Amino acid sequence: MTISQLENDINSLLDGMDSPVGLSIKEGDHSITVNANMSMPAASVIKIPIIMEAFRRAQNGDLNLFETISVPADAIVGGSGFLQALSEDVSMTLLDVLTLMVIVSDNTASNLVLKRVGIHSVNTLCRQLQCHDTKIQRYFMDMKAAEDGPENTTTADDMNKFLEEISTPKLLSKKSANHILQIMTHQQLTAKLPAYHTNNELIIANKTGELMDAEHDVGIFRYQDRTVLASVMISGINDRVAAQLLIAGVGNRLWLI
Repeated sequence: MTISQLENDINSLLDGMDSPVGLSIKEGDHSITVNANMSMPAASVIKIPIIMEAFRRAQNGDLNLFETISVPADAIVGGSGFLQALSEDVSMTLLDVLTLMVIVSDNTASNLVLKRVGIHSVNTLCRQLQCHDTKIQRYFMDMKAAEDGPENTTTADDMNKFLEEISTPKLLSKKSANHILQIMTHQQLTAKLPAYHTNNELIIANKTGELMDAEHDVGIFRYQDRTVLASVMISGINDRVAAQLLIAGVGNRLWLI
């Protein structure tokens, strides 16, 4: 399948979706974009620049990935993850907390990391990577802040820029980028972009995001010497299953490039 055939296929998929879709797909110099600069609530895909900033700080000697992080009971928040199911205070390494933040999208872990690295630092990283439409304005599951209006935002184009930095790093060290990629390949939430893929030779490193009215997934696809970056974001949804199936359909067609 050529890139133009893929674009036609994807446009056919999007024809059946009545909610705003932001999409960015890139392989080398070829790209497909649909509303790629449309700002949307970021949900949990914003956790990618958070882990990137943690590894950047670690490679610069400002952070120890093996330092102990306490998980006090009063830090527990709801939503995705399993730390909320713990019955007593626990401690684990920062690397373990980062891993939980990505592979099961644990919101408690995410807040602990965000407090450790700082919201300002993550937003500075976004500016350095020219991701000017990505901004963290509150912690996860902070309902009071959500009521006041501030929302974490990003675009499909920005998310692909983050994926590109992980795939071919310039700001991050190659070691840091590869470690992040490895964590992402252990993703447990695979019902969207990776849903149809069963070939063990295909490497998929993805991160999902969900809100009451949004479904996102972004990921790096590698097969032999080929790398495809894909970010699909849908907001204002009224049919969650349809949105998930659309993202899965996009992921399925990437295999045919």
